[in-house]
Amino acid sequence: MAFLSMVMWQDYKSISHQYDMKIMNKMTQCSFTLECPEYEMDFIEKEKNKELNKFYQEDSIYMLFSIPTMDEKLIKFSLTSVEYEIKKEVLKVKILKEYLLYALFLLFISIFFARYSIRPLKEAFELNDEFVKDMLHDFNTPIASLKINFKILEKQFGQNASIKRSEEAMKTIANLQSNMGYFLSHSPLNEEKIKVASFVEKRVQYYEGIFPEIVFKVELSSLNITTNPEALSRILDNLLSNACKYNIKNGTVSLFLVNSTLIIEDTGIGIRNPKKVFERFYKETSRGMGIGLHVVQKLCEDLDIGIKVESQLAKGTRFSLNFEKVMFS
Repeated sequence: MAFLSMVMWQDYKSISHQYDMKIMNKMTQCSFTLECPEYEMDFIEKEKNKELNKFYQEDSIYMLFSIPTMDEKLIKFSLTSVEYEIKKEVLKVKILKEYLLYALFLLFISIFFARYSIRPLKEAFELNDEFVKDMLHDFNTPIASLKINFKILEKQFGQNASIKRSEEAMKTIANLQSNMGYFLSHSPLNEEKIKVASFVEKRVQYYEGIFPEIVFKVELSSLNITTNPEALSRILDNLLSNACKYNIKNGTVSLFLVNSTLIIEDTGIGIRNPKKVFERFYKETSRGMGIGLHVVQKLCEDLDIGIKVESQLAKGTRFSLNFEKVMFS
């Protein structure tokens, strides 16, 4: 479009120059016949103007010609600037129409080639979605088998910490499968009334068993929200897991409420570029795939939960989850 604009501008200047030359030629012919009703004609003293062929003046377009039979006189043919500008506007409109026609043609060609060029990419994404859907479906069998075996183990050995941790890990995998299925199907999430304090404490208890060297500080007041429990669990699990994995030895993870905002703060290694942390596949270490926080952000958007991150290297990271839009009394 930029190249087309330059070409059309040059075309306008060229045609405009040709139009000016056409006027000059006509005036030259009129200087011989003196019969040109479309131009004004006047005689002036030769001494008063030393330039014989000046072409432009503020109020008119004119040319001066020497008359052989009148050595002391010059003849001036002029076209008023109003008439000149009107004809120039006609030229501009003509060029503009051509420009719009070529622009529409370029737009059509651009869309055609854009669609043609991204078609393989689109097909690859569709194939990838189908593959992930099939894999998620195949997870149903081993997950169901795990649930049955955990029930058998509980009957044989009773409830103990190891079985409970394994069962919680299996539930986390099931939740992840459910959330991935939601992203692929784009189906609405079912909402329930949740007490934030008790819900968060359950997820903290799970991670206390996995990371016994981490100190958890939980100070939660009463807050009731309406949201999807599985998606909220996925959000908390990801944030708590990161807070534990990237913490220092014998580090601390603090959870507290400020009005309608849940703060999850750690004493870990920090994040170098907090603004990029929600980008898909972005990661600052060799661990993980860089999609966890991207999933968290997407879930927060769908649940109307505001999320912010603040971090300093070697000092820690703070995530804020704002439940203002999903609160109820």
